[in-house]
Amino acid sequence: MRIAMLLHKSVVLDSRVRREAGALARAGHDVTVLELARVPAGARLDGYARQSVQPPPWMRRLLPFHLYRLAFLAGFVRGIRRLRPDVVHAHDAAMLLPGIIGARLTGALLVYDSHELATSVPYRDRAWTWFVAAIERVVVPRCAAVITVSDGIAERLRARYRLPLDPTVVRNVSELHVEGAGGLRLAMGLDASTPLILHQGAPAPARGCEVLVEALTHLEGVHLAFLGDAQDGYGEELRAAVRDFGVEDRVALIASVPLAELLAHTAEADVGVTLLQDTCENHRLALPNKLFEYIAAGVPVVASALPETQRLIDRHGVGWCSPPEDPEALAQTLELALARRADPALKKRLRSAAQELCWSREQHRLLGLYRRLGGAHAADGAAPGRVLARAELRSAPGQHQAMRAQRSHSRQ
Repeated sequence: MRIAMLLHKSVVLDSRVRREAGALARAGHDVTVLELARVPAGARLDGYARQSVQPPPWMRRLLPFHLYRLAFLAGFVRGIRRLRPDVVHAHDAAMLLPGIIGARLTGALLVYDSHELATSVPYRDRAWTWFVAAIERVVVPRCAAVITVSDGIAERLRARYRLPLDPTVVRNVSELHVEGAGGLRLAMGLDASTPLILHQGAPAPARGCEVLVEALTHLEGVHLAFLGDAQDGYGEELRAAVRDFGVEDRVALIASVPLAELLAHTAEADVGVTLLQDTCENHRLALPNKLFEYIAAGVPVVASALPETQRLIDRHGVGWCSPPEDPEALAQTLELALARRADPALKKRLRSAAQELCWSREQHRLLGLYRRLGGAHAADGAAPGRVLARAELRSAPGQHQAMRAQRSHSRQ
């Protein structure tokens, strides 16, 4: 099948889209990622094509933001019409409008890949909050399939939009491996015996970064690394918190490293943390990338005691959970994790979890969905934007022909 993926940034910066596009390309699909970013002509990555739909720079400088949005909407629609895909795969709510327009104009099926519970994210712009709720309500029931990142979000989407099919859950498990020397401890000037806690991924508000810094004041001799570029404007806030708590000599903010080197850095930590605050339903239902990256690197986890995360950690026995807003409770949990990090049974559970929670297994959920879509599209000649019924996605191609003939007869 010819697949057009829509992404509101560079695919280089989105590990989920890279995994999915690469898996579909290796399975024989013709995949192109349309990106709202500058892309060299003829660029390819991991077996798929990349094309830029970003408007000229002068538009960004001169147009009001809402008009600029119309310009990039037009760019995505032109890109879809040029590709004439069988499937338009829209990543996140921002891509639903160009996705549905492009699908209707080309006769393609529309797939919505919801990386989060978009209607629960506390956006700064109230108009955007309204738009996200409206576009999902209109478009999601018209999608051929819906994909998301956790069982909890899948349940919410199906109930909210009365979907005839369960969304396909494709978790953000890692396809990376520990390769080569990392250099995290070297960058911090630490030897192998110094206790090291790692927060991986962009420091940002509501991710527990300041709670983590405060917890460090209760952990004598323990060091903390934030690995990843901070969200715009937040880096200075975090540095101020580090100064206020007097732990400048034990905290390092380190820039992002290339994906190929990431897990070698991760593996040098004694404990990895993921501390989403309980500020919205999206956080309660999330399964963050860093959780799976810690497991892949064999690093025990301390996480927020939120439903989806706690369920996964408890099931696999790979760490501990703590109330995300309580620095003293977090310090006690981190102390426990550091004391048990060398436990052979814990290491065995981490290895077992890494074997199960890996992309080589998880990708089959995505590939299976596309096999069903391919059969339905080829055999049924599906109308653009139509939701495929449960029986259509599960039946064999010969059965599609029979259903199509029956519908044709009923119209005569």
